[in-house]
Amino acid sequence: MMLETERLVLRNWLESDVNHYLVLAGDVGYNCFSRPGRFLVHTTEEAHAKVRERMLLFHDRKLGKFPIFLRATGEFIGTCGMEPFDLEGRSEVELGYRLCLNFWGRGYAQEAAAAILGYGFGDLRLARIMAFVLPQNKASVRILDQLGFQYLRDFMHADLPHRLYEFPRHRSIA
Repeated sequence: MMLETERLVLRNWLESDVNHYLVLAGDVGYNCFSRPGRFLVHTTEEAHAKVRERMLLFHDRKLGKFPIFLRATGEFIGTCGMEPFDLEGRSEVELGYRLCLNFWGRGYAQEAAAAILGYGFGDLRLARIMAFVLPQNKASVRILDQLGFQYLRDFMHADLPHRLYEFPRHRSIA
């Protein structure tokens, strides 16, 4: 699978992407709004295992957080995609994006997320896509608002308070 936007390319993970995963483990921007150690890997073998997990999720469910590259240069800038998660006993699909710090504030997250919404509703025929964000992550709250997500309520995720959003299929992508 490959999605292209005006400035970005999102595609499946490949075995050769292990160095990109190693970048994620050490990038302050990528990790600042996640559980400590969530993306931490210590060895190339651990990074290979994480890449294989991501490849398998796409193979099995056509879901995952895909690597994002700049079209103009091929530079790796972060990840965006959808993953399954359990919400109070229901299986849902969550939109997520994380960019390396050097690429914040340029509109890339919103551009990638809009492409993923199109994939989720067009190719996967999902009824809705959820998103959740820490309230202090003002940039992500703004992105979800700009994309057209509807705030539902606050809830606990990973022992932290999050804001829960929904984007129903019938809604237009902003």
